[in-house]
Amino acid sequence: MRFLMASALTFVLAAPAFAAFESGAAAPVQPGGFQGPGAQAAVDTVAKALKARDEAPCVLEGRILSTGPEREEYVFQDATGKIIIEFDDDLFHGRTVTPENVIRIWGEVDTKFAGDSEVEVDKFDIVK
Repeated sequence: MRFLMASALTFVLAAPAFAAFESGAAAPVQPGGFQGPGAQAAVDTVAKALKARDEAPCVLEGRILSTGPEREEYVFQDATGKIIIEFDDDLFHGRTVTPENVIRIWGEVDTKFAGDSEVEVDKFDIVK
């Protein structure tokens, strides 16, 4: 009897957590960090991402134009320019994106040894 009560109590207490996880409605993740003297300005355009320090958090809005030079890389464009984004195919979660879609990506700048910058995408949403 205790086993049944413990199991039922566990299920009742865990149900809200599972419901929140399964809803799929995740709040946008805003990059956090220090705000004050010497702090890096928010990276919110491709032009800023191309000049940003390595691992700078960024939120960009634009379009994927085509596949990139490597697997799971794509050419991303906003009003200020183009950049390669590293986009793990698992992030699509069954969603289809075309060059006509505007997407918002959250990630961080990845500066390569040659000085070229890319964006490693952690999450994305389709804006329209």
